[in-house]
Amino acid sequence: MRHHYRIIIVDDDPITRMDLIEMLQAEGYDVVAEGKNGEEAVRLTQKWKPHLIIMDVKMPVMDGLTAAGIIHRESNVDVMLLTAYSQKDMADHPKAKGICAYLAKPVMEEDFLPAVASALAKHSIVIEK
Repeated sequence: MRHHYRIIIVDDDPITRMDLIEMLQAEGYDVVAEGKNGEEAVRLTQKWKPHLIIMDVKMPVMDGLTAAGIIHRESNVDVMLLTAYSQKDMADHPKAKGICAYLAKPVMEEDFLPAVASALAKHSIVIEK
């Protein structure tokens, strides 16, 4: 048996997306889609119904905080936000709108993977393989 979770990665930097996807896939997670802005995150969420979205805060077209708010209104998906801002800057933004965690960039594997596992722990999706 293994847990099967649908994860979406959204970041305007393709290198960051690639790094995150590689870390997740190495741990056996399924990254079902990736996007480069908040508008794409909203569309991808509607299409894939993920268990978790990992998304940058600052992106063109629509930022991550705005997208998280829309996603939270439309579905029950947790969002992990990645930010280059300091903890002090992010303290002004409450953990609301479905945001389960903030991680500082650059994302380090030893911080990232436990945060993902924690965010997914509330789901009990188990698929026999």
